[in-house]
This record gives sequence, C-alpha cells and structure tokens, in this order.
Amino acid sequence: MPMRLRAWVTVWVVASLGVWTGCSSSSSSGGGGTGDLLVATQSDMSVSSFQVDLGTGKLSAQGTSATTGMGSVPSAMVITPDGNSAFVANGGSNDIARFMVNSDGTVTGVTPNQPATMNPMILALDPTSLAVDSGGKFLFVANQGSDNISIFSISGTTLTEVAGSPFPTDPDPAGIAVAPSNNFVYVSNSINGTVSAYTFDSTTGALAAIPGSPYTTTGTAPGIAPAGLAVAAASSGNASGTFLYVANSGSSNVSAFAICTTITTTCLAADGSLTQVTGSPFSAQPGPVAIVAAPSGEFLYVADKQANQISSYKIGAATGVLTPTSPANISTGLNPVSIAMPSSGQFVYVTNIGSASISAYTIATDTKGTPTGALKLADKPLLTAGQPAAVALK
Repeated sequence: MPMRLRAWVTVWVVASLGVWTGCSSSSSSGGGGTGDLLVATQSDMSVSSFQVDLGTGKLSAQGTSATTGMGSVPSAMVITPDGNSAFVANGGSNDIARFMVNSDGTVTGVTPNQPATMNPMILALDPTSLAVDSGGKFLFVANQGSDNISIFSISGTTLTEVAGSPFPTDPDPAGIAVAPSNNFVYVSNSINGTVSAYTFDSTTGALAAIPGSPYTTTGTAPGIAPAGLAVAAASSGNASGTFLYVANSGSSNVSAFAICTTITTTCLAADGSLTQVTGSPFSAQPGPVAIVAAPSGEFLYVADKQANQISSYKIGAATGVLTPTSPANISTGLNPVSIAMPSSGQFVYVTNIGSASISAYTIATDTKGTPTGALKLADKPLLTAGQPAAVALK
C-alpha cells in the first residue's frame, strides 16, 4: 500500500479528526439554563461529560467517564438530533462505540462496539469521521484506511448496516458532512484534493454519486489535503444559498462551494452538485483541520492546528464568500483539532489535543448587540484527560 498523507498526525498518534462540523445540537435556547458537552479523549480511550452554562458559555465537569473500548483510539464523535445517543469512531479498533446520553448529560456505554462493517467481503479500516442526517435516521462513517463509507440505520443506540455498505469513495476520505435539509452527503478526500458528493436514499440509506463528483478543491490557489467539512445555510432578504466549506490542512486555506438546492440560471437541477464560490479558496492560518458553521448560517469558524488559533469569517448570504471578522483570529491551546457550536449559536468550543484542554468562546457583539462573528474567551481553558480528539454538544 502506498504511503498516505495524514493531515492530523500528532506527536503521539495519528489522530484523524471528525468535525462535525455542524453536527452538534442543543435542546436548550440561549440566554440561560444548561447544556451538555461530550469530549472523547485518546490517552484513556473514554468519553467525558461537561455541563455548559448557556448564559456564559463556561464549562464544568460532571459525572464519570465511559470507555470507548480497549485499543480504540477515538477520533470523531456525533450526537443524534434527539440528544439521546452518541457514537464515537475508533480508528484503532475499527469500530464504533455507542453511548446512551442520560438526562443529566452523563453517558452510559452500550456493548459491544459496532464493527465499522459487517460485510465479510469488504474491509472498513480506520473510521475517521462521522455524520448523522437531520432526521437522525442514518449514521455515515468515512473509513480513511479502506477508502469507503459505512452507513448504518439508527434505532436508539442500535446500529444496523444498510445493504451495499460500505460504499467506495475516493482515496483517503478524511471528513464527512450531510446537508441539513437535503439528502446530500459530502466527503473530503485528502490524497487527491477532492470532495465526493452523493445523494442518499431516504428509505434505504444507499448512496449514489452526484453528477460531476468528485469536485476539485483548487481555485485561485491550491486546496491541498482537505479535511473537515461544514454545510452552512445563509439568507439575506430574498437572496439565499446553501454552501459547503472545506478546511484544506495542507495549503492553509478554505474552499467554498455553492450547493445546488434550488433551480436557477446557473443551477439547472436541484441535485446537490457543487460550484466553486468566487474567490475560493480563502486564506486561513496554518493547518486548518476542523470547521463549523454557525446555525444561523452567518459565520464560519476554523480550527487551525499548526497556528494554535481559530480563524473566524462572515459568510456572504447570497454569495458564500468568506470575509474575515475583526479581529480575524483568536488563540487556542496547543494543537486545536475539533470544534463545535450549540444550536443557539452563542458559543464555540475547541479541543486542544496538545495541551489536554477545552477552550470556550462567546460570539462578540457590536454596540447595538448585533453579533459580529468575532470570538472572545468565555473562560480559561478547562483541563481534560490527555489527547482530547473530538467534541460534540447536546
């Protein structure tokens, strides 16, 4: 097997990072109350729970951790839209750890772990990134080591692999995302610098390639080693758009695509096909690996692993063009690798795999109280177990 470029190598292990990059959810509205944040850590191979103060964004530890399994090396995590189940991709053991999310935010492990595939004819190696559709019906898993995508139907914490899974994709799938209002799935492929695009059957979960797929991430500058993905739905007056953003870890920029969801003069079929946004890719700080869009579709946040920063952008509602906020960056801990927001859109959380911590931020506002998209610290970093690799919000 040829040597592969791994965009997320840490000083300890290969840490392929699921982003979700927009896959977090919260049942609480902003302004008060509490929420829950889960973190998967690699040194002790476990998931820990933290309480979120929805008034300030501050975190506090709660409950005890639950194991992801012997030799698991957790790399990505997602919580179902109903907030009752969580799934963790284990690159070391080639399986998916399953958890019940309790009413107090703690988690209870469900055994045994689900193998990344039950298909005896096809391997599914190094599950790297996870995504769940908005209805909570299917779990999509990018298997970076075997160049395919596993798909499972979801019933509580029970996963049942769908017919035809795993489905082949382009080499080295690194990130995966599902459009929130459509049956579209997008996968970043780090070796050839492309994004594969699919539709999925709402009944069976089966994938079908979208015409034109895969799409190159190159624009006015190269897009190299694409990693995390995020889908943003933006609107401004009568203009609206749905956009896909790709963190290119090797070229320190972000590719932007318009997703065809409505028939226009430039979009002849609402088929999920992609068109490069003018000016794409947009500059980021060194080593962007994880990315999340605000639920409002107004802002985009990128964790820049090598720079130890978050880059923040304003999304052009009609165009998808990215404009840096002011200030455009804020410092994190060492090696930020995973990023998430609650559905209220008030806060941003990032796990720092190099300094074993979670950084918490609030969205700045102007003198009229309107969000500017820039970030400011909500609290000092909260220490975790070693090598926190993935974060998700309930």
